[in-house]
Amino acid sequence: MKRLALLVIGLALVLSAGAVVFAQGYETMPKDALIVPLGQAGTPYADLQPGVRGGTLYTSTISNPKKWNDVTAHETSTTAYTSKMFMGLTTTNPINGAIEPELAKSWDISDDGLTITFHLREGLKWSDGEPFTADDVVFTFNDLYFNEDVETDTRDILQLPDGSFPKVEKVDDYTVKVTLSMVFRPILNAMGVSIMPKHKLAQYVHKLNPDVPAGTFNGVWGLDTDPKEIVGMGPFVLDSFTPDQQVVMVRNPYYYHYDSNGVQLPYLDKWVDLIVASQDVSLLKFRNGEIYAFGARPSDVPILKAEEAQKGFTVLIKGATYGTLWVSFNLDTPNEKLKGLFRKLAFRQAIAHAIDKQTVINNLYNGLATPQWSPVSMNSPFYAGRDYYGGPITEKNAVTYDYNLDEAAKLLDECGIVDRDGDGIREFEDGTPVEFELNTNSGNTLREGFCQILADDLKKIGIKANFNPVDFNTLVTKLLGSQYEAVVLGLTGGDEPNNGANVYRSTGGLHFWHYSAAKGDIFDYEKQIDELFDKGVSTYDNDKAFEYYKEYQQLFAEKDLGLIFTVNQKFTYAYYNFIGNAEATSPLATPRGGLIDIVYIKK
Repeated sequence: MKRLALLVIGLALVLSAGAVVFAQGYETMPKDALIVPLGQAGTPYADLQPGVRGGTLYTSTISNPKKWNDVTAHETSTTAYTSKMFMGLTTTNPINGAIEPELAKSWDISDDGLTITFHLREGLKWSDGEPFTADDVVFTFNDLYFNEDVETDTRDILQLPDGSFPKVEKVDDYTVKVTLSMVFRPILNAMGVSIMPKHKLAQYVHKLNPDVPAGTFNGVWGLDTDPKEIVGMGPFVLDSFTPDQQVVMVRNPYYYHYDSNGVQLPYLDKWVDLIVASQDVSLLKFRNGEIYAFGARPSDVPILKAEEAQKGFTVLIKGATYGTLWVSFNLDTPNEKLKGLFRKLAFRQAIAHAIDKQTVINNLYNGLATPQWSPVSMNSPFYAGRDYYGGPITEKNAVTYDYNLDEAAKLLDECGIVDRDGDGIREFEDGTPVEFELNTNSGNTLREGFCQILADDLKKIGIKANFNPVDFNTLVTKLLGSQYEAVVLGLTGGDEPNNGANVYRSTGGLHFWHYSAAKGDIFDYEKQIDELFDKGVSTYDNDKAFEYYKEYQQLFAEKDLGLIFTVNQKFTYAYYNFIGNAEATSPLATPRGGLIDIVYIKK
């Protein structure tokens, strides 16, 4: 199943000597097991089929994980695994995107919309065999997400416009009441955040155990943790991690999903994610049959299409993806000259005009991409390129910056940086050349190629960008520490704009281009964006919320430009035909992602 995820920054010591040994699992199906209606007419799963258990799925990634703690994670190199280990009270259906029950089997909403009573599934167990109860839910929210000692981006998406948080209370072992101080439209979506095991983690929380220092939890479940200590409710548990080689996940014997024939999921025995040097290596391994599913780049499509029939795999090309690709400048950089320049809107607008999106689309994406301008995913019903909530995309409301180096040069002149010595590079008033370091994550050939195109175009208008690709996790650390100058990266996405509150609110944990806003150094447009986020969540009327989010998207593109968006890749994915149910692969879910508990190996 596909669990809610807030926006995160988008990707030979063996730590376990052998397989993790767990109990054999449930003796009988739990009372409130979740039945996935594979093959049943009238359901989203009607075109899929019950599978068979066994086998290993091999995939790949270009970065090591950074930790195993989903609560404190900022990066997809971590959440790619934690999202398979932990579940929420609600979930997003991987086929149609609907919000559905997960650890909660149902809920009741009061007439005024301020109280939601969740009825939990009974008889479920954590992966170590301990019972799952309301105590875990209350602990997760009150002692982790709402605890200021805990560093978590999730707190941003759970905060109500009046500054309060939902009140989470235990009614009995299998009932939890959530009380709101005001209407909060995304509440059911927000309840999809990971629920964590109290019996394993309470000891590391200072408010519950004064013997440990405040903040201890933030270092829990690092890469050196014994995998047997990491307990979850998801389809997989960690078996082993070999740095720069692979992550091995094995079936959770206490996973509570079953197919329509009563077979416990996941079907797979094991998932092995190979850690490779680059996307080029992933392509080669897929063509050689060493990995079974692959997020193909548009440039890979012609190569793979030529081999599709012969080698027995399928290459999918669908609509827009949920992620974003952007350029960002650090408005808080320690370099005072660059800081003053980056804070000028005219400079950021000049960079926007210097991005040759069509060349990027043609040369890097093989034509399989479209220009992007908004912080909200194009697939979202709240995307401002629509005329109304859920309507077709018309782009009537788009705020675009055409590729125009003359306009870019004019804007740079207005910033007071000109070529004073005739060497082709602009200088500040004191003669210092205008140059900065431009980073992206090494091994991501699309991003590396984009940076090279951008650096070439910036040189034409007198800006020197010194391109330096960096390891992904190192780059995330630079962003979180506000120690970068310019960066090209991406963020995950989704249908709910409030899941980006941790990025686009001035106080957000990933508001990395201007962290000082949270300390009072806030711009007027940031205050306006905060207000629009408040209004967007303060109504259950999606049409009204759409208008607020449309204004936020336009304001961000016109006045903020903390992230300068580039292009949106069309969804391209390849998988071998012996992977059952992979035909459901879409921008919502893939065999490596939200479909992983229902895909199976046919051979």
